[in-house]
Amino acid sequence: MAEPYVIKMPQLTDTMTEGVVVSWEKPIGARVERGDVVATIETDKAIMDVEVFRSGYLAGPLAAVDSVMPVGATMAYLTETPDEAVSPVQDAPVQSAPALASEPTTPTESEAPSGYAIKMPQLSDTMTEGVLVSWEKSLGDKIQRGDVVATIETDKAIMDVEVFREGYLSGPRVAVDAVVPVGEAIAWLVETADQVREAGTVSGSRPEVPAAAVNKNPGASTISAQAPVAQPLSARVPGAQPAPRPQQGAASPFARQLAGQQGVDLNHLQGSGPAGVIVAADVMAATGRAAPATAGARVSEPAVPGEGRAMSAIEKAISQAMVASLSIPVFHVTVKAKPEALMRAAKAHKVSLTVAIAKAASQALAKHPLVNAAYQPTDKIVERTQHDIGIAATTEDGGLVVPVLRAVEGKDLAQLQSEWTPLVEKARKRRLSPPEYTHPTFTISNMGMYGISQFDAIVTPGTAAIIAIAGNSPEGMPITITADHRVVNGAEAALFLKDLKKAIEHPEGWLGAAASPIPEGDYDVQVLVIGAGPGGEDCARELVENGVKVAMVNNAPYPGGECLWRGCIPSKAWRAAADRIRDREHDAAMGLQMGTPKLDWAQLENHRRGILQTRGEMALKTDQGMKIQVLEGKARFTGEHSVEISGKDARSLSFGACVIATGAPAFVPPIPGVQEALKSGAAVTSDTVWDLAQPPRRLCVIGAGAIGMEMAQMFHDFGAEVLVLEALPRPVAEMEKEVSEQLMKALAHNSPRLQVLTDVKVQEVSGKPGALDIRYQLGEEVTHHACDLLLVATGKRPDTSALNLASAGVTLAERGAIAASSTGQTSVAHIYAVGDVVGGYMLAHTAGQQGRVAAANLLGHAAQYDAAKDSGVTFTRPQCAFVGLSMEQAKAAGVDVAEVKVPMSIDAKAMMTGETDGLIKMVADKVSHRIVGVHFLADHADLLVGEAVMMVSAGLTLEQVAEAIHPHPTQTELFGEMARRLLSRLRRSARAAG
Repeated sequence: MAEPYVIKMPQLTDTMTEGVVVSWEKPIGARVERGDVVATIETDKAIMDVEVFRSGYLAGPLAAVDSVMPVGATMAYLTETPDEAVSPVQDAPVQSAPALASEPTTPTESEAPSGYAIKMPQLSDTMTEGVLVSWEKSLGDKIQRGDVVATIETDKAIMDVEVFREGYLSGPRVAVDAVVPVGEAIAWLVETADQVREAGTVSGSRPEVPAAAVNKNPGASTISAQAPVAQPLSARVPGAQPAPRPQQGAASPFARQLAGQQGVDLNHLQGSGPAGVIVAADVMAATGRAAPATAGARVSEPAVPGEGRAMSAIEKAISQAMVASLSIPVFHVTVKAKPEALMRAAKAHKVSLTVAIAKAASQALAKHPLVNAAYQPTDKIVERTQHDIGIAATTEDGGLVVPVLRAVEGKDLAQLQSEWTPLVEKARKRRLSPPEYTHPTFTISNMGMYGISQFDAIVTPGTAAIIAIAGNSPEGMPITITADHRVVNGAEAALFLKDLKKAIEHPEGWLGAAASPIPEGDYDVQVLVIGAGPGGEDCARELVENGVKVAMVNNAPYPGGECLWRGCIPSKAWRAAADRIRDREHDAAMGLQMGTPKLDWAQLENHRRGILQTRGEMALKTDQGMKIQVLEGKARFTGEHSVEISGKDARSLSFGACVIATGAPAFVPPIPGVQEALKSGAAVTSDTVWDLAQPPRRLCVIGAGAIGMEMAQMFHDFGAEVLVLEALPRPVAEMEKEVSEQLMKALAHNSPRLQVLTDVKVQEVSGKPGALDIRYQLGEEVTHHACDLLLVATGKRPDTSALNLASAGVTLAERGAIAASSTGQTSVAHIYAVGDVVGGYMLAHTAGQQGRVAAANLLGHAAQYDAAKDSGVTFTRPQCAFVGLSMEQAKAAGVDVAEVKVPMSIDAKAMMTGETDGLIKMVADKVSHRIVGVHFLADHADLLVGEAVMMVSAGLTLEQVAEAIHPHPTQTELFGEMARRLLSRLRRSARAAG
């Protein structure tokens, strides 16, 4: 046959280097004419059409939807004849290879699949069959243990199908939307790639419209399902799985159960029920028997005119559960409770009202255990001490599921909230696993948010009661209990509601007063804070604002810690001067002639030191004005509740609780000669660089993290020749990968005297101040570098040796950091630790947040530090910044995300100022559309990141950001544009997937 024509990723904009495949507008085998649109792709600016200016037939393999492809990469092929299009072009370098849906074939016995059968799992007690929702892996993909290969819809939720073997995914496999009984094969695993089969038939029941009619899963070989073969009566198995649904028409659940037991093929039966439905009598007639009477058999229902749609699995499950509920003899009792006190308590403990109501219900259940019991056929009552409370929640598609909070009676509000938050999120997406929704002992249905005045809920088998909560009114919030009269009598239900009303209106009776966890006793101070940086100072201020007596020990005359005296503030004072110098480079392009800037180092240092002194004095005055007892000295633990302070304000001090916020000094690696260089002044760290008489002419920096890269570029702008040596493969490794890579490219053309080498091993430092020799190895080559000054910028590491933590019983974690939870609590209940001393992000704002979290917990309020919502800025030019998670981090955390990016080169505002280096990336959850991360390489990223912080912190969705009206011309417009682009892509992908 003739050589096929290659359809390549086009370059549709001047700045485009890659594209994202959004959708295929033509199926494999379709006739393509000149000018036809075959696909849509997302460029760096918009979603655009891919037109083809040749005639032919579209042939695979097609590039996978959502795949990122460089310009010029192969997306698909055109062939001269439709026959050629059916067979994928061989040796095609495309990410996924879809095959054209073909006519179903039934494999003969000799063609039977070989390998390991991947079967429809039973993922719930009531599950008898599942609907194949999607294939998460393509035919031929390498499968590892634990990989999710598909998703299925059970009678309750959409769940993952995991495989715990290795191999290659092979056909035959069932089509998307096929209904497959539990235990039947849905696909196969083979040992080698050459054993993979792409077509065939797997047994399973099909919906009325065959899924093979539309290939909803590009990259998959769509196959039809084969009807089950009738079993002889001699082969029937009592208690067997229900027979698959008939290929034409419908059958009642009882009829399918009987057909499975009796080995009857439903496809051969004529239904006698309404609208031709096959009923139990039809099955038994086929066996020559009468249908047995069953207590649970449904009464024949009248025919309903019109064209009905098939129920979803979850709708059918609810329908069947409600029919079963009709056999329960129930009664209703209502009481009105005023929820304001519980609402205040929930807010104080930072939990949802739903969780607070569940805990209040548990208080009442403890007094009335029969309400927590259940009727068990026949004539038994199961009594239960554990309160597993199911709480009805709506799904995103309008369904209803009931996630279960387990063992509510034994957990506090904070623990319950931490369990409920992910549980309800999974419920909305219908991603609950069976242990998360099965077998509640009591149920709550709350529709108060809809403003309704009253309603009754339905008791389901396995529980004896459910409460229905309606909207609040001046008389109170109506709470109606529906109870199984076989278990609970009217008086018991009334007494239960009376106690529930009391628990809701007077939560202090079971919550207690919002008592502080600070131990009571004859202590000098209630809380001692060691360290007066952002973490310690914010914590101390929060505590004294709430009436707590606090002493704060600081090893310097003024508060502020590293941030004020050796970090954020002094370095940004230098950065501001460097920015003025750098900005002059753009003057000529704008028609300005202002001359070459000249640095007056002495004046810059006076300016910098003045800022530090002023802010230090302001901080001390504020702390003392707030009645914090500020002590100058160093604290050393002498017991669990006592310290010895040495220095200006030396004394012994006892405390009820303590917060450690001592920061972390610069870390110096064990490089031969580096300690001698530090002692002589030939080398400095980020803690000692502030005493330079003049900026160096030749600077070497060891370490390309945030500190190293900021300092390197600043001294470059001050006129130095700078070499940066980094042991890792890329600089600023804490930033998103592409941001780091693009920074290197920007530095290559905007900082000509700055060189960054990665994968370097520094072997030795020798020489004297002003004449240093740095020996390092790059690859196989050993090189010497001469410089005036060495800056060791290899990060920070906690040093708690002077604290004598052993006397307090505080445990250390890795690299000398103090082991602390997300609340700040250490291994000793009344001692907390925050900031750099606990590791993680060593950033001033991180320490401040952790300090406030520790204070909240000491005040009795539930609070946690969430690293997934933290942020940071590296003040290079352009600046690197982040908030939340990168795509890689999100996927590692189990979040299915997509990202969108925009280069700064297309932004009008950046063009005006000549600041076109860099890009912005946005990462969002594919299902909920919540924005989980934003990443920057851009001038003024320190200003832009603020809006991104609010997006991630508030859990905003793409829709919310897309609909926000941003002013023009500003760079914040880019957020709206990215949100709209990614939203459009996700919607198109969803439509393409059916």
